[in-house]
Amino acid sequence: MALTPSIAKADVLVYDNNNQYLGILIEMWGDEMDLFVPSLGGVLKFSYDYSGWCGDEISVVFASDNCTGTPYERDPNPIILDFSPISLEGFYKVDYNGKQTFTPGSYYDWNCDCQSDPGEPNAEYYPFVQVQMPFTTPVALPLRFKVRTKTVVVPLSE
Repeated sequence: MALTPSIAKADVLVYDNNNQYLGILIEMWGDEMDLFVPSLGGVLKFSYDYSGWCGDEISVVFASDNCTGTPYERDPNPIILDFSPISLEGFYKVDYNGKQTFTPGSYYDWNCDCQSDPGEPNAEYYPFVQVQMPFTTPVALPLRFKVRTKTVVVPLSE
């Protein structure tokens, strides 16, 4: 008798109350969650009481001295951000191919106040580019969750 092992996997798919597909749940804590958005290849930080981007664990800098122009990130990570309440409208993610070397001129602090940036001179930064989300915002609450299961059969070799 030959045994064929199989692996069962499950994804938790997240939908809004209008049945818009938002993404795959990665992590959830309190009123916040991280969703992987497959069509954008990035992770959206979602919160039921989202009041804006300031205060997140990510540092966004600018080449200008007044927080205008292209926003940049020091570390290339897959986070998708809604930059409200600052003047950059829409959602942004890091462009991994757009790496530039410069000395930052400014950044937004935890209170969304523009500050001079005594940042690392001549360091590498990755620009944020605006992306179109595959769903409309604001999303309709409450959110709904659906489990998608997969079974993978792996044949044994002799």
